[in-house]
Amino acid sequence: MSCNTNKLKKFAFISLAALVVSCAENDMSDLSQFTKETKLKYLGQIEALPAIVPYEGYHYQVEDKRDPFKPSVSLVKTIALKRASNGIRPNSIRNKEDLERYGLETLVMVGVMNNNGQNWAIIKAPDNSIFRVKKGNYMGENNGKILKISESKIDLKEIVKDGLGGWIERPNKLAISE
Repeated sequence: MSCNTNKLKKFAFISLAALVVSCAENDMSDLSQFTKETKLKYLGQIEALPAIVPYEGYHYQVEDKRDPFKPSVSLVKTIALKRASNGIRPNSIRNKEDLERYGLETLVMVGVMNNNGQNWAIIKAPDNSIFRVKKGNYMGENNGKILKISESKIDLKEIVKDGLGGWIERPNKLAISE
């Protein structure tokens, strides 16, 4: 069997050598002629690049003006007074409820039940666990307190940072999924 393999290898080598030699002896005058004709046919000039206009810098001087990237003193005072007067902040001593571990956008309202005149919403969490909530419960990562549960949605009041070191209340809702 190894004898046949050696003969096959010799045959393949000889065939490859013959192929290489036969290709090397071909006349390539037609290729040379085509190249010359193509070069003559497409003679042209390339347009010169446009002149580069040097950049002229402008020095903006406003030493007597307020820095636009810092809040004005009056704005800082106004914000500080508002923050001190609104008294909004999350209750840090309240025990967090289970649904406060999830972002509101990841929770799904799947239904509503009514027990003795009180609506209970059925909520599905991202890990497929099911919860029931009522008015006064909390859900979402932004201290969202449930204000009202209707057949189609849950109305919440969230407490979020205002970006200036204080807190603000904002309404939000979670609609039933169809």
